[in-house]
Amino acid sequence: MKKLLFAFFTLCFTPLSFAQTLLIATDLELKKASSHHQALNAVNLNTNEVFVFASDKEKLTAFKYNTALFFKDSMSTKRPDNDFDRLSGYSFNAEGKPEIYWLDSDFKKLHAVSFDLQNRNTTEKTFEIPLEKEVVLSSFNENNVFYILSVLKTEDVLKLYIFQDGKIIEKFIDFSEYKIADRKNNPIKLWSLLEENHLEKMEIDELNPLYFSTSKAKFYVLNEKIIFTFDHNMSETQLFEIDLDTYKLSERKFPQEMLKNVEGNSNSYFSEAKLYQLKANKDEMILAVKDYDSGTILNSLTTSKDDIIHHKNSPLFSQTGKQRPKEIKNTKKFLERIHYSAIGITVYETPNASFITIGGQRDVASTGGIMLGIASGVGVAISGGYAVNVDDFFYSGNLQVNYFETHLDLQSQYLKKEQEVLATDYIGQFLDQNKDISLASTFKYKDYYILGYYDAKAKKYVLRKFQDDFFD
Repeated sequence: MKKLLFAFFTLCFTPLSFAQTLLIATDLELKKASSHHQALNAVNLNTNEVFVFASDKEKLTAFKYNTALFFKDSMSTKRPDNDFDRLSGYSFNAEGKPEIYWLDSDFKKLHAVSFDLQNRNTTEKTFEIPLEKEVVLSSFNENNVFYILSVLKTEDVLKLYIFQDGKIIEKFIDFSEYKIADRKNNPIKLWSLLEENHLEKMEIDELNPLYFSTSKAKFYVLNEKIIFTFDHNMSETQLFEIDLDTYKLSERKFPQEMLKNVEGNSNSYFSEAKLYQLKANKDEMILAVKDYDSGTILNSLTTSKDDIIHHKNSPLFSQTGKQRPKEIKNTKKFLERIHYSAIGITVYETPNASFITIGGQRDVASTGGIMLGIASGVGVAISGGYAVNVDDFFYSGNLQVNYFETHLDLQSQYLKKEQEVLATDYIGQFLDQNKDISLASTFKYKDYYILGYYDAKAKKYVLRKFQDDFFD
């Protein structure tokens, strides 16, 4: 499940013919006020059945669709108490029954609603989450299970709350035997690292916005493990891997490449068993690709301020707020801008290449300082797939993104090619031209993407299919 915060800077700048298909529009009337409206999409990974859960102030409705996205069943029940104001995630039990989870504003209580559509009943249960000495970092779904991730303030410990089958399991992951160091190699607490660097979840197999990848603390959830990447001390990428079967923790370290002159900014991105490391200052930029298992350098691309960036497949762009992107004249000016930015890199895998966005973001209001994330500190952004208004973050007018795009082939060598039009491009333009829809969110289904949204005028919940356009 994915929040609707698209990589808005990747949109094509000429009109697109939509590569989209209306899958189904289901009757749904959400009562006013719209501030109480919420929606959540869920896929049972065992059956590929799709569920939609939608709520207003009084009622919670579940829709069930088969694998061909035909309507199969629906059911409504009373919405939980208003203390639970955040529809946050879901799980499925062995029988395929969905359970959805509501959180209160303090993240101290969770209310579970389990649907039995066959017998037309629901069961409910409230869980206490003891957060006296911990702060919630994120929530996510994986393999039909709902997780809440928190960090303890007094110990170097992450805590996983695992929800399924009407039960809660707690797992503690102890980092104390590993050294986490600052730029001067002084040890710091895990809590301190995550207090200064908002932990961002990167979606596997989806295009993540550069906006989120500029965080120095990221995590990736694969089928059987969680990988954390920390780039806070500039000299290396420190990775931690949690096995989701045993909950054992292991560590890997990948040194950052060295710049010729002064120390620069650095960051990384994990994709398809490769670690992409970016380092830059006003004079130079290095992109290194390393094999995750062996640590071997697969490719290293270096550019100085007086060079043309030979491994780019787009102009050097700068975009501020909703303004039309402008082209940056040369490498020197580009490096100057990202030097004073939070830099980042994203990787999106296409069938024959890795599509890469490189750049940085900064707040260009009066000071021109760096904008480091949605909010400073932890315990702010927690989502299991409910819709988020993109205007709240990107379009304040002060956020400037400077970037370029490129491709590497399957052997991590530069590949000169045009950029395919991606599903997110089509979705972004569709939303831009349909301002009246609400509760928009996306999820990947089979080999395409589905946009779900509420059409208040038609009083329907709509599912639309969007696909990437790949070409050689």
